[in-house]
Amino acid sequence: MDFSGIIERLDAEWDTNGFFDRVRNGSYDANRAQDILEILRAINIGEDELLPKRLVALLWYLPSFLGWQAERFAEKSGDRSGYERFVADVHNTLEEVLGTP
Repeated sequence: MDFSGIIERLDAEWDTNGFFDRVRNGSYDANRAQDILEILRAINIGEDELLPKRLVALLWYLPSFLGWQAERFAEKSGDRSGYERFVADVHNTLEEVLGTP
């Protein structure tokens, strides 16, 4: 699989006004969250396929980053339950895409 499009889309979400930049600032958009899940679900890794280092960096960091941001939603009285469901969905999707030990 050519991962360059996935990497480009995920990188864009970390840029200013991207989904993860907004999360960092305490703003959660459920519609954009679904777009993120679609990006992650589009990843198809062959059993013996090697992954680009940048893709690994973008994926492994997500669960930790999203967990750290949960505090911001408590502070801003945002949709904490919706956000927590999204975090669980990201984790489950990464398990499906990457597998477990």
